[in-house]
Amino acid sequence: MAASGRTPRTDEPRYGARRHPSLRCAGRPRPRGPWRTAVAAVALGAAAFAGCSSATGTATGSGTSPTPAIPLSSSTVAGATTWATLVMGRGDDTGTPAESLLALADGSPWQVVTPPGVVGHGDLVATATALPASVLVGAVPSRKASRSPVARRTGPGSAWEQGGLPSALAPVPDALVQGAVESLALLRSGGGAVVVTTGDLSRWTPVTSDRSLNRRPALSGCRIRALTALTITADGSPLVGASCAAGGQAGLFAPTSTGWVSAGPGIPGVTGGPTEVLRLDLTAAGTTALVSAGSGIGVRLYAMWSTNALRTWTVSAGLSLDGAALVATGVTGPGGFVVTDRASGYAPTASVVTPTGVQWHSLPALPSGTTSVTGTPSGGFDALVPAPSALSVYGLAGQHWDEVQRPAVDGLVAPPA
Repeated sequence: MAASGRTPRTDEPRYGARRHPSLRCAGRPRPRGPWRTAVAAVALGAAAFAGCSSATGTATGSGTSPTPAIPLSSSTVAGATTWATLVMGRGDDTGTPAESLLALADGSPWQVVTPPGVVGHGDLVATATALPASVLVGAVPSRKASRSPVARRTGPGSAWEQGGLPSALAPVPDALVQGAVESLALLRSGGGAVVVTTGDLSRWTPVTSDRSLNRRPALSGCRIRALTALTITADGSPLVGASCAAGGQAGLFAPTSTGWVSAGPGIPGVTGGPTEVLRLDLTAAGTTALVSAGSGIGVRLYAMWSTNALRTWTVSAGLSLDGAALVATGVTGPGGFVVTDRASGYAPTASVVTPTGVQWHSLPALPSGTTSVTGTPSGGFDALVPAPSALSVYGLAGQHWDEVQRPAVDGLVAPPA
């Protein structure tokens, strides 16, 4: 794919299947199987929930962060639908929601989705599953002491089920995840707290927190700053992503029958320093993560995939941001990533990586005003250009972008059936 605009700088191709060093040690349990016993010893109690309701800080920690900010503008291709959250304007200035939830069904135009009790209560976090076509949405409230409303729809045309979390959602795109039986949420409390429900969106049980994980000697090499992402693996177990102050490997943690273990791979060429899990998902390519390594102008992004219960990982080449700000991230249908970034004084650019290629490639120069690039169910890419009451959508056609849709945002409509 020909590059245009700022060309992404990638590391030397020192990548491929890598066995995670901690899981290579003799006697270290594999992160699979029943996990309830493991979390019982580290679950938060009632006092921790009280702390949730008076939380300060965010899921990316407090103070100056050496790692890139995790943008809430994000997208995920789940089966025949792309779900995207996109900042459209501030509710107090424009009359539009702070953030809109968009749905693109295969063969249908983009439409705005309005979960009751959620839209208009803050920035949105959404998670979707392909089978069944279910979506779970929550709001990140602007007031840190607030609780987050959530809503779930189990299929096109079905009614929305409403509920609420014990405190505020963490302001990261993968703060909610659905499994076949359970759903997980990442709360903003301190450096992050994970809760689980088996169905009732108003009844959540503690699982773990950054403090609980930091107390485990086996995980001390990471020096967890905050929890940043969640997913549920193929065997139904939770996987927690984190921002690490040290260690030089992906901060991924999984429960076993004897406790939580480090499950993330070492990153080629990264011997120490901070890392941060930006995205985490279960895709067609297996357990899939987007991780940053380094700080400041030296930050690089790495995609990684595991298809064998987290025992080994394939790690992509590193994409240098060259000091640019990350403005949107997307998970594509095959399980790759598309990232949109913008450097001061430059137009935004987008780069993509696939599980089979593991090298990053630039997309052609984006339409003016683009704030997010998403994958589509058919395997293409759309550039989203928002305005206070409208949205322009450009589809990639070869080496250029054509405007394909301009849906109204103020006239909120139902998702595609």
